[in-house]
Amino acid sequence: MSTETVLRRLVDQAVEAAIHEGITHSDELDAEAVIRITSALRAELAETKEPERRQRDLEYVLHTFGVDMALRLSQGIAIASDSNNDSGSNNDGDQATALAGILALIDISAVLSDSGVLDASLAFTLLEEIMDMVDMVRAGDIFGHIERRASFLRRGVSATGGKGVVMLRMCNGLLRRIPQSTMSEFAGRVQIFVANTFTLSERSGVNLRGDTDTMHVAKADDAIDDPLYKSFWLLQRYFADPKMLQTGDATKAFVDAATVTVDEFRRTINSRVPPISLDPTGKENLRHLTAPALFRMQLADTMV
Repeated sequence: MSTETVLRRLVDQAVEAAIHEGITHSDELDAEAVIRITSALRAELAETKEPERRQRDLEYVLHTFGVDMALRLSQGIAIASDSNNDSGSNNDGDQATALAGILALIDISAVLSDSGVLDASLAFTLLEEIMDMVDMVRAGDIFGHIERRASFLRRGVSATGGKGVVMLRMCNGLLRRIPQSTMSEFAGRVQIFVANTFTLSERSGVNLRGDTDTMHVAKADDAIDDPLYKSFWLLQRYFADPKMLQTGDATKAFVDAATVTVDEFRRTINSRVPPISLDPTGKENLRHLTAPALFRMQLADTMV
């Protein structure tokens, strides 16, 4: 029996044990339980005379396992779209099994990496490839597991090397693929995960040159003769390009506009105007509505 066959059998057994014992469903990763169910794997590595080669073999087997599960997820979706109800039910079961296998793979690879058995960045390397293979809905399910395991996965993370670089690459890849108009909440979760992983002073997240985005500033109707309306939307220009405050009387204009706006906020905080309904799922198309007719209602609505 070949080395890869032996390792694959042991990996399958460890994954089945993780699913059966409910390790993948716990809010916190039970590292001791994972170490216990992977004892045969670790013993196989310890008995070899070429530990580095066997380590590479195991990393390859874990990689192929992840690819197999991701293919089952993606192919199951394609098959279900062209099948009848009975076949669709079977595909749903296959996809659930494949998803559970991926979650178990994350836990196993994370613990083995943390204990020094495997490469430290392996978990995120596997996740990066799996995320590229599945649709955004499944990617969201997998990312939810990453969020639950955040404290464990972030151990020893640095933005300048190791698994931190792989994690950033994976998250940036997700952000490029996530449709902002329909899955903005998912995009926000990814950004929050990255922000909570690194310190505010981390160089990769600091705007060292002070670049600003002046291409997407909300444009108000200049023909409207309403001091509050003009003041409120004038503030957006300064927020989008703070360097404007360094020119002429810009600072005084900003303070005056902010004073008018804040005073009106205080007067309307207890307004009885019916609130505007927003979609809490994050699927709304986010953009600034600058129509003068909506302005007073927006100002009175605490949800906007």
